[in-house]
Amino acid sequence: MISLRRLNCLVTLKAFGRRFADDGRGVSAIEFALIAPVLILLYLGMAELTLGMMASRRVSHLAATIGDLAAQSQTLTPDNITDLWAIGANMLDPNPTDGTSLRIRLTSVTMSSEKTPRALVDWSQSLNTNKYVKGNPLSSITTNQIAIGESLILTEVEYSYKSPIGNLFKSGTVFKETYTHHPRNGSVVTCPLCS
Repeated sequence: MISLRRLNCLVTLKAFGRRFADDGRGVSAIEFALIAPVLILLYLGMAELTLGMMASRRVSHLAATIGDLAAQSQTLTPDNITDLWAIGANMLDPNPTDGTSLRIRLTSVTMSSEKTPRALVDWSQSLNTNKYVKGNPLSSITTNQIAIGESLILTEVEYSYKSPIGNLFKSGTVFKETYTHHPRNGSVVTCPLCS
């Protein structure tokens, strides 16, 4: 048999349950607590994706600009090329370019007039990467890009991106761009002091 005390406790518990179910206070706070982490993660993910896309576009723009500036000259000096590297680093602002995160290679190639034409390196200069050896062929340039006896400026840029926000991008994301430009003021861009 149920004691009066237990019955009173059950009635009180049932009344408490009914009051709890009917009470709407705090529902918004609970909904917010459930949805807020998802919205914050979504916001941070979109911000990180946007920053990564901006860095990728800047690398592309940097490669095109450096190649274009080099192609406008008839003759380049090592000082001119050092200025091009500084321009490139400034173009990536506010992304950091310290250490070896930015690698640039600027190369002049000429298509040989051999039986099997090959693009041969006239000169090559680089920042934080290896230069091509003068006279070596480059298989990446074909006769579809330049005719026999013509010259081309090849700009290759790599940027190791590190996100300022977090880890949406995998560690060590590298953006790479390669651009080619025909010399604008003459048939070849020379760099007598370059190798």
